[in-house]
Amino acid sequence: MDQGIRNNESLKDTGILILQRILPHYRTGVFKRLSERFRNLTIVYGKPAANESLKNEKSPLPNNFVEVKNHYPFGSSKIFFSEVFRVVSLRKPKVVISVFNVGNLNLYRLFLLRKAFGIKLILWSFGYDPHRGFQPDKNFSDKIRLMMCQNADAVIFYWNKGKNEVEKFSKKKEHYFVAPNTLDTEILTSIRTRLDSAGRESLKRELGITEKHHFVYVGRLLEDKQVDLLIKAFGIFCGETGDGRLTIIGDGPERQNLEALAHQTEGRIVFAGEIIDEETVGKWIYISDAFVMPGRLGLSVVHSFCFGTPVISQKKDIYYHGEGIGYIKDGFNGLLAIDGDTTDLAKENEADC
Repeated sequence: MDQGIRNNESLKDTGILILQRILPHYRTGVFKRLSERFRNLTIVYGKPAANESLKNEKSPLPNNFVEVKNHYPFGSSKIFFSEVFRVVSLRKPKVVISVFNVGNLNLYRLFLLRKAFGIKLILWSFGYDPHRGFQPDKNFSDKIRLMMCQNADAVIFYWNKGKNEVEKFSKKKEHYFVAPNTLDTEILTSIRTRLDSAGRESLKRELGITEKHHFVYVGRLLEDKQVDLLIKAFGIFCGETGDGRLTIIGDGPERQNLEALAHQTEGRIVFAGEIIDEETVGKWIYISDAFVMPGRLGLSVVHSFCFGTPVISQKKDIYYHGEGIGYIKDGFNGLLAIDGDTTDLAKENEADC
């Protein structure tokens, strides 16, 4: 891909607009990298819904990152539209790459007006609903999704499974592509190099970790993340080994409930809150025996692997996990416990020590 970009100078000057609903901090690194390669790239985003735990990047951004107003007519983040067309009119992009879900009401207008604007419309998508898979023959929302996929100029999927699921029902497939969902791994691996120089034991002392075994969770504290299962499993682990600490990095509506649940572990579980600084988070991942993510696997796997730390999660049905599951080889770079079994999850923690 890089070589193709280098060999096509005209592509570097093509006006491209990437439309995101919001801009969480983990997305900005990749978009900044793309901005270095494409001279006429605009990133458009808006504010999260009022009740949403995921927030936008807080640090200053380059001028090609443009914030517009988002509207949530039903209060939920699932259905929204943005004041993006003023930016489209001013910047006159040749290509619009949009976050793709059927609740993104901008897409319907973009499909109608793309010829008038003279733009190519590319959809960027996971591929299907992880709660139910992809069933356009049974589900109306999936039927709309399939129709959009078939009529877009191109569709970029996060991973091969997403593409494969949609292809099963598609007459046209040649405009489907895969660009693995990722983080700015160049920054993360450069941090890893510095941490290698410092050494694991030195960093453990810096972070105040005296226990032999340390585990980490990094993510939002939401019900579907199943952090409660992790806390229960860690309690079993501590009871069997007599040693260990779990650091939970992140915040969210479940924090108070989880802290109450963790009270029984006598201080072996520490809630560090949200940490944005990549080097600090990297240290916690680097010194850990494992990164434990009981819930849906996505970019957390990439994050952990950049620091050489294995991932522990659960075996789920074929649609539950995100693209991160594709990177895990059970027993090699990660471990997958029986779904919902705290005892088995505790055993996997012990096996990884």
